[in-house]
Amino acid sequence: MRWNELPKPARYYILYHTMVAPLLFTWYMVPYDLLEEGYTVMELGVLFTIINVLSIPAKFLIGRYFTFHDVKKGLLFIDILESTSLFFLYFATGSLAPLFVGIALLISDIAGTLYPLYQAYERAVYPEDRMKEALVWHMALPEAAIVFSYPLLGYLFGVLCSSLDCVRSGFLAFAVADITLALYILRFFQPIVLKGEEEESILEDLKSLAKVLRGKLRLYFAANMLYLLAWQFIPIFVVVNYIVEEYSGNLFHIALFEASISLATQISMFIVNRIPERYGFHTMMLSTMGVAVTTLIFYIKPPFEILLILGFTTRMFDSAWFVFNRNWLFKTISREEAALVSTGISALNSTVFLIMPLITGTLAAASPSLPYLAGFLLMISTIPFLVKASKQEGVKGEL
Repeated sequence: MRWNELPKPARYYILYHTMVAPLLFTWYMVPYDLLEEGYTVMELGVLFTIINVLSIPAKFLIGRYFTFHDVKKGLLFIDILESTSLFFLYFATGSLAPLFVGIALLISDIAGTLYPLYQAYERAVYPEDRMKEALVWHMALPEAAIVFSYPLLGYLFGVLCSSLDCVRSGFLAFAVADITLALYILRFFQPIVLKGEEEESILEDLKSLAKVLRGKLRLYFAANMLYLLAWQFIPIFVVVNYIVEEYSGNLFHIALFEASISLATQISMFIVNRIPERYGFHTMMLSTMGVAVTTLIFYIKPPFEILLILGFTTRMFDSAWFVFNRNWLFKTISREEAALVSTGISALNSTVFLIMPLITGTLAAASPSLPYLAGFLLMISTIPFLVKASKQEGVKGEL
């Protein structure tokens, strides 16, 4: 699919993610800043666990609300919250620093409860008959922005101006940029209301969600949760700690690692675009095995140059998994179900993942590479579910 063949709302949406991609470097700046301030990786695990506890009920309620209200307003709210969080990080100095850091992380996590609305918006504006091709564009352009921007940002904050004051000034600059993106949403995103009016109670919606998850999404939910649970052993603060502790790295090393990952996405999307949808489950199985093997190699602490190649290889497989996994979800649920199902799954995942930051922080405190071994073991456990789903899809094709 060519770029101009995408519907205009889809193009505006993908361009938004392309512009927001460089701002996601703050996801690495925040734990790096906290580690440099003297927090231990165990303390970060405890901190992120506490933040997780506070966000679970919000996910389901938000999904239910935006099933009947304009999803665009939710996306606008995300950027406002993220900008506010970065302002608090900028002012997190002196005796009030721990309080401001806690407030900033809590606000950011509240914004995170709205992230499933992105899936709902995608389900509404991407062409249903060419969903996979739209998702390829969705991955390729933002990752290209990361390839070019992260090394520059990493060199700026890791080499040219590596003091914590410079990092905090970066938070201020990114906060202003987030406000600008909120204005972009206001101007270019179209209003999306998935259902016209609220007809069912919260209890009925919970029953509807449970019915979907026990029925047509049963295998998807199990495979998706296990795969994401494996990645929960390797959250961003563990990656940052791994590079800082094992390689004496700074933000420039982290940026190079992430840029190698995003470069892999570009190549992976070129390949994925040529894989027929009927091979989706086979691609997901191969991708899962590839991610599992490369994750295991992280455990043995290879030289940094090899680490860049490993990051590249891991994302080659993971981005292919993402496209076919998201396509599997969108082909299974209706447009009206998108917000409730996406946020419902997110809330359930969050419940299961509740204490994962604490667990991964504990493992990383024992050995910075140990979480990668745990991730490998969970990765391979998803394959039987994909095999079963593939067989069921084959049976449907014969009927």
